[in-house]
Amino acid sequence: MADTLVKPVEAVPSTAAVGNGPAQQTTQLVQRGVVRPLSPRPTTRIHTAKPFLPEQPGIETELAEVRKAWRVYRGTNSRDAVYIYLSKVFQVVTRWRRLNCAVKNSRAALRLQHDAPQMKPEPFCVVIYCTSDLEVADGKTRSKWSRVLRYARRAKPGDQRLTDFIKSKGGLNECARRFARRPG
Repeated sequence: MADTLVKPVEAVPSTAAVGNGPAQQTTQLVQRGVVRPLSPRPTTRIHTAKPFLPEQPGIETELAEVRKAWRVYRGTNSRDAVYIYLSKVFQVVTRWRRLNCAVKNSRAALRLQHDAPQMKPEPFCVVIYCTSDLEVADGKTRSKWSRVLRYARRAKPGDQRLTDFIKSKGGLNECARRFARRPG
């Protein structure tokens, strides 16, 4: 008796009328009759279903969340309010980096702006540009905040809050200086 390889059962949708009612979607099990001797390298592939992943939020949705954090920051008189905004920017860009799409998404975010200047697609700077009031966060401020967040990305332990990390290193200005002094 020869060893044989049988392809697995696949589900094929079909319609079947039941009585006088409308056609209903049913599933018929169909077994394909692919029978051949086993070989060391089978020629048929068995496809497995991809795992279900929840829908990823779009770039505009993520930028809207950061804009909301900007409004909270601007509506608060606390001197630590900027950390609300910077934490949200850090969270979004870190997520993009984890998904390996930070540069692509920052370019797409720039394209969503109607009058975006030509700029290097540095993700932190782009998200700040796209979500802040350009009169409040001018070029120097955006650059400083971007350097602070890049320094935090490089040096912050994973379990420490961004606010605590920046304060422990001497504040925004000191973190920006540390990033600028980095070797290489």
